[in-house]
Amino acid sequence: MNPAPPDATVAAPDLTALLDLADPSRNAPAAEAAEAARRASALALERRSMLEAGRAAAWLCGHLFRLGRLVATRQQALQALPLLERSELRPERCETLRLLTLASSETAAFDLALDAANRLMRESAESPAGGDPGLALTAAYALAVCFERMGDSWQAMRLMSEAMAEHGKQAPLRERLIGANAVCALTLGTWHRVRDVDSAAVRAALLDRASAGAEEALGILTQVREPTYEVAVRGNLGEVRLHQGDIATARILLDQAHQLAMAGGLAAHGWRIEASRGAWLLSQDRPEEALAAMTAVLGDMSAAEGTPPVSTEIRVRDVAYRACRAMTWHEAALAHFEVVERLERQRTVAQLRALSSVFVTRTEAAQARRQAERQTDEARAEALRQQHRAAEFARSAEQDVLTGLANRRHFERRIEEMLATAAEQGRPLALALLDVDHFKRINDGFGHAAGDAVLTGLAQLLRENMRGVDLLARLGGEEFVVVLPDTPLSQACEVCERLRERIEQRSWPDLPGLGSVTASIGLALTPPYEARTLLQRADEALYAAKGAGRNRLTVATT
Repeated sequence: MNPAPPDATVAAPDLTALLDLADPSRNAPAAEAAEAARRASALALERRSMLEAGRAAAWLCGHLFRLGRLVATRQQALQALPLLERSELRPERCETLRLLTLASSETAAFDLALDAANRLMRESAESPAGGDPGLALTAAYALAVCFERMGDSWQAMRLMSEAMAEHGKQAPLRERLIGANAVCALTLGTWHRVRDVDSAAVRAALLDRASAGAEEALGILTQVREPTYEVAVRGNLGEVRLHQGDIATARILLDQAHQLAMAGGLAAHGWRIEASRGAWLLSQDRPEEALAAMTAVLGDMSAAEGTPPVSTEIRVRDVAYRACRAMTWHEAALAHFEVVERLERQRTVAQLRALSSVFVTRTEAAQARRQAERQTDEARAEALRQQHRAAEFARSAEQDVLTGLANRRHFERRIEEMLATAAEQGRPLALALLDVDHFKRINDGFGHAAGDAVLTGLAQLLRENMRGVDLLARLGGEEFVVVLPDTPLSQACEVCERLRERIEQRSWPDLPGLGSVTASIGLALTPPYEARTLLQRADEALYAAKGAGRNRLTVATT
């Protein structure tokens, strides 16, 4: 019998069985699948079946990541990539680069993370004519994770939101699922970063944004089976609901996620979800149970093979700290707090080193470009592009992703400036809150896509009927705010009535059966020139308009 030729692609029966067990689409328990992938890769290399060797090596990365073995994932990815150069293995190569980015970012190996993310971006740029929306979305996700773990959460959210807007509808379901869950996870990371330093309004807007991402991902899970994301999405949404105060729903989602994580052997996901369950226990004034749970998680993380995610340990330690503090166990609380501080410092140092490396690299590149006139022109063009990106980032940070209107963050900044100007000049300023009537019925009866279409349509209608000096923003959900400077009460009432009537009269040809959409409006007028009071009075008037039958304007009483 002639020996198999080098690089044989026909697998022997024993190798076939191992590959079958290791195949991620079979959803075998992570530990079993990882061992099968390891054996399959070694056996394929021994037989010089390089296609199978590369595929098994790539699959092993995924199983190690599912097990929470991040350093091992990183090492395996670096070993696997040389085996994945063949064109047939491009999907496995891109997935391995994605996992290398995530594992390296979680373990503060930012040089490796950035290199892998940039390689993935090049893979996307080199796609055939027409592009690959799924790969573009994956590449954006990888780079966004780098930004978030390096401390630039706003840049990460902007990048991911823009990628979803540009590629989300065309991308395959799995990549859309990953992207939507990433929007939620990255926004949650930002929420934790600002929870003690930013306003309640900003935190609420972040949670609304995270909720939208998780809800979209949950909808996709009804069409595609991805056990890992069944865990991740429910865990993320459970945490969002917890922070939003929906305690009952949070408990259900977190328990579901934890059961799925345990059944699938997803240890790292289980630790993260346990931290959220501990926070839930704290919300119910059960610090003893929360501390016991966190102590158990820390024990599991310590006993596990490999290094646990730094962000997860910080979360677990923070819950333990707050539990000890609630029980006035000050010494134990201080011990957990000191660990969190040390981990945060270590992460900050790694972030600064990574940013410094990037800065030095760019500086050296700029010096090289100055050696020739052509290269100088390129440097100037790059500087203009960077300015444009910076301006775009500043704009998008204060822009509602769905409607393109200003968001709550922009409103809170601008209203203070407008009120100060109005007070200084002694001129009136009107503030109106507008809320779509029975919006839940639209979502329930026609779907969330229809609800989004209504919101974007109303945003355009409002934009077309505003002056350049007016401020128009979406505060969240189906609520909008209109600020009319230098506008007395009678004129403000005319403007609001005109808006209400035009909303009611607008047709929705793209949404057959929807019928008329109406809105209720609450209007308040200065003085006083104080944002909180004006908002409260407008909100009370809006509530009165709802109570009086909806589709009407109510003016706040002074």
